[in-house]
Amino acid sequence: METSAEISAVFARSGDQIVGETVAALSQRDQGHPPAPVPAERQRDVQHLVELVQRCVREGGPGPIVTPAQQLAADRFAAGIDIAEIQAAFAALEEVLWRHLAGSVPTGHQPAALRLVTTILGAGKDALARSYVSLARQAANPLYGHPLPPGPAHAADAAPAAAPGPAAPGGPGAAGAAIVRTGQHGQVGVITLDDLTKRNAISARMANGIIAALGSLRAQDVRTVVIRAAAGMSVWSAGHDIDELPRGQRDPLGYDDPLEGLLRAIRTFPAPVVAMVHGTVWGGALDLVLSCDLVTADETASFAITPVNLGLPYNTTGLLHFVGRLPMNLIKEMFFTAAPLDAQKAKEWMVINHLVAADQLEAVTFELAETMAAKSPMAMAVIKEQLRVLTDYQPIAAQVHERIQGLRRQAYDSSDYLEGLRAFAEKRKPVFRGT
Repeated sequence: METSAEISAVFARSGDQIVGETVAALSQRDQGHPPAPVPAERQRDVQHLVELVQRCVREGGPGPIVTPAQQLAADRFAAGIDIAEIQAAFAALEEVLWRHLAGSVPTGHQPAALRLVTTILGAGKDALARSYVSLARQAANPLYGHPLPPGPAHAADAAPAAAPGPAAPGGPGAAGAAIVRTGQHGQVGVITLDDLTKRNAISARMANGIIAALGSLRAQDVRTVVIRAAAGMSVWSAGHDIDELPRGQRDPLGYDDPLEGLLRAIRTFPAPVVAMVHGTVWGGALDLVLSCDLVTADETASFAITPVNLGLPYNTTGLLHFVGRLPMNLIKEMFFTAAPLDAQKAKEWMVINHLVAADQLEAVTFELAETMAAKSPMAMAVIKEQLRVLTDYQPIAAQVHERIQGLRRQAYDSSDYLEGLRAFAEKRKPVFRGT
């Protein structure tokens, strides 16, 4: 009860601020996205969610949030709207609450407080996703389709996942072809990136589509997830969608950037995620691959991290992802030259777990995924979270963080950054002047 009282005190002191920060985080996430709900509607939804969490805290468990989440899923489904916006609200509120609790609750009580908040919001998200998926299946909704039949066609027959943002009239997904498809083969979930036009560039729409797919697969209790490009594509992903990067005066890779949210979703997903790579991987897509738990690839794979081609200062969190996986000399060479690492070298440097022939890639990947799916899901979830905490949370002094951010700000406010974006759009070599 002491933990509940401490969390309730935080709500009492900072409730309006918590709502405001959550709304602001969602609004920032929408820059470059499809049209978002009107501010008044968003404010109301977040306020209602905060009130539900407060009720759960007072009762010491997630009970009060489950039924409203189920009803919300039913309302959204009936209106032909997907649940990506509500899922994002859960995630944004959780992040805001963690910050407030870390700054207000005594250190010794923080683990229990954070665990209670995570349990409450996790139960709400699970109820939301399970209800929506169930309704979609009952209606044979084309967003999710029917479960995949047994057999070798793991991803080629996958049904499309929910596209983020409000749908056009005529039901979810009617606005256009899905660029993220999801399917299930036994206890293995499959997420297929299928945006040939943009070479699977990670736009806000694609990032949120993958996050929504992870949510639906989690609701179906899959034990392993494979992320792959659609069959026949020579580019696994072209990286962050350059068209959606801000043009100066704002951090291009801030905490609320859609790619950053996607990386967190993969790293915190409570089951192994395998990147199955056929083709080239560029820029932020390499961060995505490294955020997966294992990587399988064939000889067509290559990997390049390219922010210096744009004059873009990579963020500290992203660099930590590389530090946790690769030797420092390799990180420096890849970042400083932007040169691609071919499949064989990537295997030698352990970017890739298994390098196989192209005609064996699917079989090897799904054999690996099915092997993990047969193991204890609870043990794997705990071990994955332990490893994430051990590798993600590196202490850094406040003044050092501020200095790094100041240096990054100088870079993304510079004429070099704008020149990099212009050169990319004009398909020419940039001329950097160091100003």
